[in-house]
Amino acid sequence: MSLKTAAKTLLAAVVISGALFSGVASARNEQVYTVRLAAPVAEATRVIADNALWNCQGDTCVARPNHGVSVRSCRQFVREAGAPVSAYGAEGRQLSADEISRCNAALDSQTLQAAN
Repeated sequence: MSLKTAAKTLLAAVVISGALFSGVASARNEQVYTVRLAAPVAEATRVIADNALWNCQGDTCVARPNHGVSVRSCRQFVREAGAPVSAYGAEGRQLSADEISRCNAALDSQTLQAAN
């Protein structure tokens, strides 16, 4: 195999790998997560929590995070937003009422720490 042929083969492999990787990465970011706030915000607000940018309007916040639906990620949102939520998740996976309660407990513990 000549050096020119080897270089072309390597270049083709790099291009194909890049295309495959970018397809996987972009597919992962396409799921929209929704948070339903316990009380609506007065004006459009942005919250950065768990490496995701949430856009909030009324009682709804939406984002395209790179993590799964979990109590941990919900707690991060509640801490940064400073407000309890009534729902958290994505299509096909919403936190249960018990998980939402555990999520909102992060706000209670944060309030207690601030008072001390």
